[in-house]
Amino acid sequence: MHEEKAREVIADIARKLGEDFDGVGPHFYTDGWTGAIVFDLAEKYLVKITNSETIETQAEFLKHNPDGVFQNVCCFDYDYGYICFDFIKGEKYADKPLEAHDAIRQVAKIAENFREYPHEGYGFLHHEFKTWREFLADEVEYARGCIPAISTEKVYKALEAIGDAAPKQYLLHGDFGAHNFLVDDGKIRVIDPMPAVGDFLYDFYFAILSDTDIFTKVGREFIYSFFERDESEKEALLKIALYVRMSRAFKYDIENFDAYLKMYEEV
Repeated sequence: MHEEKAREVIADIARKLGEDFDGVGPHFYTDGWTGAIVFDLAEKYLVKITNSETIETQAEFLKHNPDGVFQNVCCFDYDYGYICFDFIKGEKYADKPLEAHDAIRQVAKIAENFREYPHEGYGFLHHEFKTWREFLADEVEYARGCIPAISTEKVYKALEAIGDAAPKQYLLHGDFGAHNFLVDDGKIRVIDPMPAVGDFLYDFYFAILSDTDIFTKVGREFIYSFFERDESEKEALLKIALYVRMSRAFKYDIENFDAYLKMYEEV
């Protein structure tokens, strides 16, 4: 079934791009998106067959963040249900990790270059909240349902500290983390956006807290050294990002959950 659908999509891509794919078969990948089919064509194009919302939001993010760190969109089609990117060469971050300080510096540079995106709300595109705090609170509540009973006092106080803040809006990656990093010649490139509108500082913390080999190798002073912000704001966003990441670790990285718990107890 995958092969038949892929053939239809490849034929449409060939028409749109004026390419000849005769003799070029799809190389399929396992993908984290439920129901998605992902394959490359001769390591020139990467194709994702998925739902229209994913196609629209990924195309929107990549249109506004075309600085070479991310994939370029070559074409897409809602009727056939696919989006086609240029193929990024590189190794998975897990197979080619960088020194932690270097990784954080690169992530900071990527985050601060997210594009401004004035918008009516905050949060994942098509699922926005009226305020920044409402979005963060929803993330915390979802995380609370996924992790064992641990104190939520810190994270709720962090939400209180955010208060009515209305940070400048940026179009964020939304699933910024090492699991979506490729390393090519020592440089991080990023795939699979799940676009959200909000403060790029949150995405920065969310990314470096995605891998214990990053955040356990540096002190919090180094993490807080990036960006000119009020220290209480930095601390609040770090605690919220950490709590949300703990829920991801409990589901997908349980062997490293204790490292997240230890940091949560110390912040």
